[in-house]
Amino acid sequence: MKTQFLNQLINFFWMILCCAPLLWYWLLAGWDVWAWIFNIASCVIGLLPRPLLKWTQFATTRRGLEKLGVKTFRKLTQNGDWANAATRNAGNTVGDLAGAKKYLSTVDMFERFHLICGFFFLLSGLHAFAFGYWVMGALILTANLVFNVAAIILQQYNRMRIERLTREVL
Repeated sequence: MKTQFLNQLINFFWMILCCAPLLWYWLLAGWDVWAWIFNIASCVIGLLPRPLLKWTQFATTRRGLEKLGVKTFRKLTQNGDWANAATRNAGNTVGDLAGAKKYLSTVDMFERFHLICGFFFLLSGLHAFAFGYWVMGALILTANLVFNVAAIILQQYNRMRIERLTREVL
């Protein structure tokens, strides 16, 4: 229970911190046809089959993702290193091959969620710049890096780690 509460608290913190500029911008600018277009386009991108999403891969190796700071991101997230240490949770979510396959589907779901959000944030930030909301555009794009890009990198790293473990078992 303590672990779940802390993880939800961490998730809530990042969501409020990073979604606030986006919400604030659309309240200021007014939810218009562009917001709907951005929302639909982002969802379509998130629904693309995995082979068509290869262009969203930030690196082809775990080492490449580590150079992008994935180990730092991993410390600051729900089920991350610090949350697991604070609750004395081992953090192991995969115990066997079936668990690995289930976890890979969870990783895919989180990656797609942040991909959808990431494109909406990106398009919204560009919209803010186009309409002269420079500070809001900068805040939205910064929040996108923290909330979505870092999460996508982390999920790609998790997928590579689990895929390597499943290859070793087979």
